[in-house]
Amino acid sequence: MANDRTLSLLPSRTLILAIGLGIGGAALASGGPPEPASCDFAAFVEETDPAGLNVRAEPSSAAPVLGKLPPVWTDGSGMRARVLVKVTASSNGWFRIREAFDDEALTGQPARPVYEGEGWVSGRKLIVKSQANTGRTRPDPKAPVAVQLKDGLVFDGSSTMTAGRLVDCRGSWVQVDYDESRFSAEMRPYLQVSPAARAGQPKGRFRAWLDQICGIQETTCDGSSSLDAK
Repeated sequence: MANDRTLSLLPSRTLILAIGLGIGGAALASGGPPEPASCDFAAFVEETDPAGLNVRAEPSSAAPVLGKLPPVWTDGSGMRARVLVKVTASSNGWFRIREAFDDEALTGQPARPVYEGEGWVSGRKLIVKSQANTGRTRPDPKAPVAVQLKDGLVFDGSSTMTAGRLVDCRGSWVQVDYDESRFSAEMRPYLQVSPAARAGQPKGRFRAWLDQICGIQETTCDGSSSLDAK
């Protein structure tokens, strides 16, 4: 072990590194996973498997299952109702959720059993309803436009909602990965997608950051109180 005299002869930068490694540098050098990004918005479960969606203990498909969330409910005539969840964090395409809610007022049936605790679900099974008509290249209202809907349309219709899946979030902003083939034929002419939104994505896919997220299924809202919808 270096004595006091040895440390006093080390250059200051080396001394700082040596102290850092001695106190906690091993944790920094271990390359542990980054901290999840903090988020705050409402999303809907877009699961069609009758078995439901697994809620896991960690953001990994190998993590233990804590509970399940029911799939999309339909009455057979086109009416669809989804479980609402509150999202609090994201990590590598996974989202930490809590307070899942099945709205019996929409289904006309008793609320289905849901796991209401905290856990992680894949963003491939989550969709959002946004009152914005413009998606950005970054989670910033001053960022360049990635995608826009013409004629004042916003990202709250069934076609635009189901065309996207969540990939990331920051605060009340969400990054959505869109598959153009999922948009209805009627909606596609209203899409204006920038080259930046398509950069690095497979053909027919694009990504955008959206805000003004609404947590009410059956009507519109301004997005400011989406987490109070329950």
